[in-house]
Amino acid sequence: MAARDNKGQPRCQRHRPQETDNAALICALLQKLDTGLNETTLTEIVEQTAPKPFQLRALTAELTDRPDLLTGQGAYGSPRVLALIDALVAHGARTVIAPACPFCRRSTALNFRRDKARCCRRCYDGSRLQSCSACGQEQIVATRTPDGRPLCGSCMRGDPLNHESCAGCGRLALAVHHDEHGAALCGRCWRPPIATCSFCGKQKPCTNAGSDSPRCLTCQRTQNRAPCSHCGTVRIVWGRTSGKEPVCAPCGRPSEQCESCGRLRRVTGRTADGRALCRTCYRKHPASFRACTECGAIEYLHHRGLCTRCAAPGQLRAVLSGPDGSMRPELEPVIAALIGSDPYRLLVWIADPAPRRLLAELASGAGPVTHDALDQMTPSTALSHFRSILVANNALPERDEHLARFEQWLDRVLDGVDHAENKRLLRSFATWFHLRRLRRRSARRPLTINQIGGVRHEVRSSIRLLAWLCDHETDLSRCTQDDIDAWLSSDHAGKYVVRNFVTWAVENRHAHGIAIPTRSESRTRGQALLPEADQRWTLSKRLLHDTTLDTVDRVAGCLVVLYAQPCSRIVSLTVSHVTESDKGVHLHLGTRPLDIPEPLGDLVRELVRTRQGHAAVGHTDASPWLFPGGRPGRPMNPARLMSRLNAIGLPTRAGRGTALMDLAGQLPTTVLSRLLGIHIQTATAWSQEAGNTRPGYAAEVARRAHRRSE
Repeated sequence: MAARDNKGQPRCQRHRPQETDNAALICALLQKLDTGLNETTLTEIVEQTAPKPFQLRALTAELTDRPDLLTGQGAYGSPRVLALIDALVAHGARTVIAPACPFCRRSTALNFRRDKARCCRRCYDGSRLQSCSACGQEQIVATRTPDGRPLCGSCMRGDPLNHESCAGCGRLALAVHHDEHGAALCGRCWRPPIATCSFCGKQKPCTNAGSDSPRCLTCQRTQNRAPCSHCGTVRIVWGRTSGKEPVCAPCGRPSEQCESCGRLRRVTGRTADGRALCRTCYRKHPASFRACTECGAIEYLHHRGLCTRCAAPGQLRAVLSGPDGSMRPELEPVIAALIGSDPYRLLVWIADPAPRRLLAELASGAGPVTHDALDQMTPSTALSHFRSILVANNALPERDEHLARFEQWLDRVLDGVDHAENKRLLRSFATWFHLRRLRRRSARRPLTINQIGGVRHEVRSSIRLLAWLCDHETDLSRCTQDDIDAWLSSDHAGKYVVRNFVTWAVENRHAHGIAIPTRSESRTRGQALLPEADQRWTLSKRLLHDTTLDTVDRVAGCLVVLYAQPCSRIVSLTVSHVTESDKGVHLHLGTRPLDIPEPLGDLVRELVRTRQGHAAVGHTDASPWLFPGGRPGRPMNPARLMSRLNAIGLPTRAGRGTALMDLAGQLPTTVLSRLLGIHIQTATAWSQEAGNTRPGYAAEVARRAHRRSE
């Protein structure tokens, strides 16, 4: 064969086709159409469209016979004519018209042939519809049975003869991929190779990974949008009808009445007899149960043929592994702390974006996981919860989180102070006056949120005072009492709270001759009380005898209305504060144990026996707290306890104020302080407010005895 003629047939050397300048002939035909393109551009387009001589000869013969192919009748031409038309239209040719499908009149790619004309995929498939031998619907023939009967794509995929045993999950399913050893993988187990997605730029499993435009599964799904053939809304294509029309998810998954719960929900699965099941009920129904390929347990499988118990360790290690699939040895304590959690709850926690980002950041880091390493990360709720998990499971040492957070907060706040001298004074005051005192208290028992909140209020007020002095063109060293009086007469919040700061500054010679007086109001003024006199006893009677209430609420409520304990002190109680002897139950609220009468004693015993935290991940039963909270190894949040008591009709502030007022009117100040664990000055103020004359009477008797002895 030496060449080919214009029909593509081979020719020998003796009968070679006559050599003519076919490109020039085609350009001459295009010039007659007045395309608006110059001869050089037309020549380049023709040579790129038909690079081989026989292609030029065939294109010349076709356009010579039918010039109308370039003006809308291109559907009746060859693919080479369609390629020439597309190139001319792309270059802005005026009179060249791209052809539409001759059957549906849509302007789309004409890649198929039907009845001697080029057509679109929809019209081509429509001409090949046959009645499926399995479902009976008019569908495209995907394959045929051994006896030659047609099968549609859906029936072909559901035919057990076309299924293979998946090497990943062991299920008998349609194979979508075979590995290098020929092992079949189903759609659940096969994952495309890792590549950089051309849309989102992330390293993820991508289709077309070996091409120039890989696309991850998420982008592939979100980019596939079209008007729904049912509702007309442009949405992500969830499926297609028998005629290949796009269908969105709301239309493709109509709601039906669930067989199990009876609610109208979207159908996730069906029973053996075809009855609908919603997502929640399907996970619990035996119709969804399969045997785990690793342990053999019959239950709803998480993924790849594994139950939740077998899938959780692998998922956790996968998140903590680097891009190369290896995990740092320093992360083994993290694995040990998390792996003891409930597998299902652990998988849900791992799937949450915030914990997943946190674990990925640890995987990409270096060195052991310590408190200092976690402090360098961006503060978040997920980070606080993760730290609690590690501490509760002994992967990190215990520390006072309130104190640590205050130190971090102090650094951030002081960094915002512009004046260097003011920043130095504030840091000295916070370090030597507050931090030293807070660290001593923390060594005895954990700090409360109220204690830290009061210190923060003082620091903020001190910053405002120094800024106010700068605005009035003075500073703390040149400040006079007139300036302080002007500050106290202003409308700034916490103007009297800076008394500790001013007193410290004078004692350390940072200021001279200034003072802020103590406020003359009583410590108990403004304290809320219950509106009715016997309401305290009505509430306590309900808490002691109403068995429909939770034991946590009953015990905490009794500590409020009977023993005047604030929620911040209640949640800090541990099991060691409760002791039992032959005389009954004793509770250590202050320096002396408090005898707990019945039936409250039985409630306290029940709480010690049945207390349980609400941590979903990292849960441990070794928590010492009497009121464990939602974080492992941590007590309940005081605000959470307050909201629980308010929900059952117990106003905590008013209930505590009424109880403290009644007790202060009956007990001596010293006894009140020792039993309830309140400061002696606070007990004295409440006794005076309650009208208790016993402390004054005892002092007067002591003075009389002293005068007689003289």
